[in-house]
Amino acid sequence: MGRLFAVLAVCAAAACEPAWSVQGHVRAADGSAAVAGALATLRCPGEADRTARSDRYGLFELGGPGAGPSLACAVLVAATGRGPSEIPLRDACEDPSDVAGKCSVAVVDVPLPAR
Repeated sequence: MGRLFAVLAVCAAAACEPAWSVQGHVRAADGSAAVAGALATLRCPGEADRTARSDRYGLFELGGPGAGPSLACAVLVAATGRGPSEIPLRDACEDPSDVAGKCSVAVVDVPLPAR
């Protein structure tokens, strides 16, 4: 997450266009291990899904230019042999803009139970 703040600081200094990021950590529900290869989907009403896979440390990141996704979106995470999880973006957003209804930075911790 330090990487995100470094990028934001550089952008602020250089007057970059706005950008958004949804970052997460996928782990076994019992906390025993990271879950690699989990599919993280950002699902927003009226938009195409955006997806990313968790790396060997269970980390994933979705992002892009602009003000960010709607607070009405959700992050869905699924992995083979594990139950799925859904996190409302409104609950994970670190800087919700209720006026614009957008989120530019969200961080999720996703425990997935074994099936």
